Amino acid sequence: MESIERAGNGWRPANQGEWSLVLAGVNLMLLNFILVQHATVAFRQAELAVIVCTLAYFVGVSLGYALSDRLSANWVRRSLPVCLAVQMLLLVGMQPGYYLVARATSTWAREHGLPWMFGEAVAGTGVFLLVAGFATSIYAVLLPRVIETGGAGLRRCYSLEIAGSLAGLLLVPVLAGVSHEALLAGYFAGLVALAAAAGAGALVTGGMGVGAAVFLMGFAEWDRALATAHYERYYEWKNVEPVLAKWTPYHKIEVLRSRGVPRMLLNGKQQFVGGSGTYAYFVAEYPARLLGSPRVLLLGCGSMATVGRIGNFVREVRIVDLDAEVFDAARTYFQDYNRLDTLRNWTFTADDAKHWLGNSNEQFDLILHDIPPARSRQVALTYTDDFFRLVKARLEPQGIFSISSLTPMREGSRYAKRMLATLASVFEHHWVLLHKGSAYFHGGGPGLTEPTPAELLERVDPAWRDEVTVLTRAQIAELTRGEKIITIANVGDLIYD
Repeated sequence: MESIERAGNGWRPANQGEWSLVLAGVNLMLLNFILVQHATVAFRQAELAVIVCTLAYFVGVSLGYALSDRLSANWVRRSLPVCLAVQMLLLVGMQPGYYLVARATSTWAREHGLPWMFGEAVAGTGVFLLVAGFATSIYAVLLPRVIETGGAGLRRCYSLEIAGSLAGLLLVPVLAGVSHEALLAGYFAGLVALAAAAGAGALVTGGMGVGAAVFLMGFAEWDRALATAHYERYYEWKNVEPVLAKWTPYHKIEVLRSRGVPRMLLNGKQQFVGGSGTYAYFVAEYPARLLGSPRVLLLGCGSMATVGRIGNFVREVRIVDLDAEVFDAARTYFQDYNRLDTLRNWTFTADDAKHWLGNSNEQFDLILHDIPPARSRQVALTYTDDFFRLVKARLEPQGIFSISSLTPMREGSRYAKRMLATLASVFEHHWVLLHKGSAYFHGGGPGLTEPTPAELLERVDPAWRDEVTVLTRAQIAELTRGEKIITIANVGDLIYD
């Protein structure tokens, strides 16, 4: 890096120093995407993962710029294998490591009267420091050094790094679409190439290449084993058997068995557990039987136990979910619940629910909302006034929209009340079935006939009837009086209730 020829005037990099800038731009984009994915699983909150990784990115870049003139070229070269090792440790150990640190420090905090958030703050700070110190800072060291030693000029050097960043952004969907391992391989190949361009030497570059290859071969097994050990601690499950662990551009999909009970997790959060089928009954079967033999649209899929519950008597089920890999996992591992291979009246479309609704002219008798709770902005968009109006436009005059609060209506929580207030503002006719604290909303437009509470209760399966309370439209209005209507502009009021 210290003896770089003067750069040319074209856009093509003229020497090793300029190639290192291009590779730095590519790698930063790939690495940032990878780290956000892994941090989302570790933190269990997409927004927090993005915030921490973004702050670490800018702090790391600033740190690299600040230290550039204080570090020798040899020191920079020798640090590349260390950074690679720390990054690999983060990729397989962030989820269990974050939890173990958070749990230990939270216990200490409670003993000393500190807030319960203290543990998560310490664990998050640890991730932040590792990312800033060993992931992004090393790339920022290169730019000032190339400018000083290569004589290429500030504008050209920045242009080359930005060009690399744009190339990295284009590579993300291509590599992630192939597999997570392909994405990791693309990043590691770029880092090894960067080490070569920086003059690290054959021994260091070769060692990094071998280390990356070994990591890639073992990644799937190590990731699965560490995640399984984590879930045994976090959820206090026993005899956990990993069945599937797959990364997609949207999720980390995991299927586990604990004492024979199958479970599906998306980004570290449990989405389905085999059991009594209460959720599938109240969300899907109950409104479907009110309608007789409806044409059904299912938004989101998960395990698709809702399809298995109604597949024998409905005319058709159209399934729309953004991630086709979730659908494939459910079809493969949850056949006992969704029965897709024995049913012939369903179709699947891989698309974002909001996009699909906004571009479809189809009408349905029953629309089911089977999307996870609104704990991130992307998901929360499907809990807004704007989204519910798109749903309403796709309903037949006598059609029903069915959605669950997914979390209990407990004292002090406004999540379910705000959701119900938003729904009530869109659907003129509606009612709620309360079962063990969970609210199951069924509503439609002005053409929907609203049964009496006695009629609604009479139609509940006897297995659950004694546990159900019916809330009428008037009671829902009283319960949600003064609550905010959730729109695209204020989804945070729902997420951070």
